Amino acid sequence: MRWTSDILRQIRPHHFIKALFDPKRAIRELKYRYTFSSGMAFCAFLGKASPPEVRLLFNECSQQQCFNDARKAVHLIKPGSGRGEMGTEVEALYVIVRLVKPEVIVETGVGAGISSTYILKALDLNQKGMLFSIDLPDENDLSGWAIPHELKSRWRLYKGSSIDLLPVVLNDTGPIDIFLHDSNHSYEHMTFEFRTIWPYLKKGGIFLAHDVGRNDALFDFCDEVHILWTKVRTFPVLGGFRKV
Repeated sequence: MRWTSDILRQIRPHHFIKALFDPKRAIRELKYRYTFSSGMAFCAFLGKASPPEVRLLFNECSQQQCFNDARKAVHLIKPGSGRGEMGTEVEALYVIVRLVKPEVIVETGVGAGISSTYILKALDLNQKGMLFSIDLPDENDLSGWAIPHELKSRWRLYKGSSIDLLPVVLNDTGPIDIFLHDSNHSYEHMTFEFRTIWPYLKKGGIFLAHDVGRNDALFDFCDEVHILWTKVRTFPVLGGFRKV
């Protein structure tokens, strides 16, 4: 009942118009809107933590000088992109990793490496865990160039397409605690990655995907693996849930 009443409060006139032309997509947009969370709520939900604990970790995150240095470096190369490719979600990644204290994280998509830097700093403070990254380099063959050198001891980079490399990486890592998709956001590519990592994600492991509202990949995958939408959260376009 609460789920129904919350969704009804978010219905707007344009949703009815959309429903006339694409009922399936209109319903899924409402489901997506229902999962919108603040950064605090997103991390508390996925990290199974109290708001005070999450707040302390967000404060801790804001005090890390290496993040400012990495963002400044990216801003010099790409003006206007000082927070990095992922945007505000990187702080949530840091907090979740600090809360969960994972042994193995696999991410697809690196770019300059802002999100990787936040993850690696959290692993460094946890004093445990490894990040395995797959990235298709740009024309300059650069991946993760903004990551501070002192954080790279917990990082393994595989260069190439995740279509080719993801099965190889998972064979190397074995079971994983956290998966983060931030590579090619096409429906086909996202679906491939989701299905490939699923058998390797531990029970209780955290599944994260960026730009989840761009297509139906996450919606369809949740149906496929029987994840209830009430167990999913988004902040703001980073979707996440725990494997049950």
